[in-house]
Amino acid sequence: MKKIIFITLITSALMSNAMAEKIDCNQFEKVSAKYIECSAKNLKEKSSELKLKATVGAEELKDKITTNAKSGKKKFDKLNLKEKLVKFKNSKTLTEFMEK
Repeated sequence: MKKIIFITLITSALMSNAMAEKIDCNQFEKVSAKYIECSAKNLKEKSSELKLKATVGAEELKDKITTNAKSGKKKFDKLNLKEKLVKFKNSKTLTEFMEK
Protein backbone atom coordinates (compact mmCIF):
# COMPACT_ATOMS: atom_id res chain seq x y z
CA MET A 1 0.00 0.00 0.00
CA LYS A 2 2.83 2.38 0.89
CA LYS A 3 4.54 1.62 -2.42
CA ILE A 4 1.42 2.54 -4.41
CA ILE A 5 1.01 5.84 -2.56
CA PHE A 6 4.71 6.59 -2.94
CA ILE A 7 4.62 5.83 -6.70
CA THR A 8 1.51 7.96 -7.25
CA LEU A 9 3.07 10.88 -5.39
CA ILE A 10 6.26 10.67 -7.44
CA THR A 11 4.41 10.39 -10.74
CA SER A 12 2.12 13.30 -9.89
CA ALA A 13 5.14 15.42 -8.98
CA LEU A 14 6.85 14.54 -12.25
CA MET A 15 3.70 15.21 -14.27
CA SER A 16 3.18 18.63 -12.71
CA ASN A 17 6.80 19.46 -13.41
CA ALA A 18 6.47 18.26 -17.01
CA MET A 19 3.31 20.30 -17.56
CA ALA A 20 4.93 23.59 -16.62
CA GLU A 21 4.14 26.42 -19.00
CA LYS A 22 7.60 27.38 -20.10
CA ILE A 23 10.69 25.24 -19.85
CA ASP A 24 13.97 26.98 -19.09
CA CYS A 25 16.20 26.21 -22.06
CA ASN A 26 19.22 28.08 -20.70
CA GLN A 27 20.40 24.95 -18.91
CA PHE A 28 21.44 23.49 -22.28
CA GLU A 29 24.16 24.67 -24.64
CA LYS A 30 22.78 26.85 -27.42
CA VAL A 31 24.11 24.65 -30.22
CA SER A 32 22.92 21.34 -28.77
CA ALA A 33 19.98 19.29 -29.95
CA LYS A 34 18.40 19.43 -26.49
CA TYR A 35 18.30 23.25 -26.64
CA ILE A 36 16.63 23.18 -30.05
CA GLU A 37 14.12 20.58 -28.86
CA CYS A 38 13.36 22.66 -25.76
CA SER A 39 12.89 25.81 -27.84
CA ALA A 40 10.61 23.95 -30.23
CA LYS A 41 8.42 22.75 -27.36
CA ASN A 42 8.14 26.28 -25.97
CA LEU A 43 7.25 27.68 -29.39
CA LYS A 44 4.65 24.97 -29.92
CA GLU A 45 2.95 25.76 -26.62
CA LYS A 46 3.04 29.51 -27.29
CA SER A 47 1.65 29.08 -30.82
CA SER A 48 -1.22 26.93 -29.57
CA GLU A 49 -2.12 29.65 -27.04
CA LEU A 50 -2.00 32.32 -29.74
CA LYS A 51 -4.12 30.18 -32.06
CA LEU A 52 -6.75 29.81 -29.36
CA LYS A 53 -6.79 33.57 -28.73
CA ALA A 54 -7.04 34.27 -32.45
CA THR A 55 -9.99 31.93 -32.97
CA VAL A 56 -11.87 33.41 -30.00
CA GLY A 57 -11.15 36.93 -31.22
CA ALA A 58 -12.24 36.07 -34.76
CA GLU A 59 -15.53 34.63 -33.54
CA GLU A 60 -16.24 37.75 -31.48
CA LEU A 61 -15.42 39.98 -34.43
CA LYS A 62 -17.64 37.91 -36.72
CA ASP A 63 -20.57 38.24 -34.32
CA LYS A 64 -20.03 41.99 -34.05
CA ILE A 65 -19.90 42.40 -37.83
CA THR A 66 -23.07 40.38 -38.39
CA THR A 67 -25.02 42.41 -35.84
CA ASN A 68 -23.79 45.67 -37.37
CA ALA A 69 -24.66 44.46 -40.86
CA LYS A 70 -28.15 43.46 -39.79
CA SER A 71 -28.81 46.80 -38.12
CA GLY A 72 -27.41 48.64 -41.15
CA LYS A 73 -29.65 46.65 -43.48
CA LYS A 74 -32.69 47.49 -41.36
CA LYS A 75 -31.84 51.20 -41.48
CA PHE A 76 -31.29 51.05 -45.25
CA ASP A 77 -34.60 49.26 -45.78
CA LYS A 78 -36.41 52.02 -43.89
CA LEU A 79 -35.05 54.70 -46.21
CA ASN A 80 -36.68 55.74 -49.49
CA LEU A 81 -33.20 55.60 -51.01
CA LYS A 82 -33.47 51.91 -51.78
CA GLU A 83 -36.22 52.41 -54.35
CA LYS A 84 -34.32 55.27 -55.95
CA LEU A 85 -31.18 53.17 -56.25
CA VAL A 86 -33.10 50.31 -57.85
CA LYS A 87 -34.70 52.78 -60.24
CA PHE A 88 -31.29 54.26 -61.11
CA LYS A 89 -29.81 50.81 -61.63
CA ASN A 90 -32.56 49.78 -64.02
CA SER A 91 -32.35 52.98 -66.10
CA LYS A 92 -29.98 53.01 -69.05
CA THR A 93 -29.51 56.76 -69.30
CA LEU A 94 -29.86 59.72 -66.97
CA THR A 95 -32.83 61.11 -68.89
CA GLU A 96 -34.61 57.80 -68.53
CA PHE A 97 -33.94 57.95 -64.79
CA MET A 98 -35.36 61.47 -64.57
CA GLU A 99 -38.51 60.54 -66.53
CA LYS A 100 -39.49 57.69 -64.27
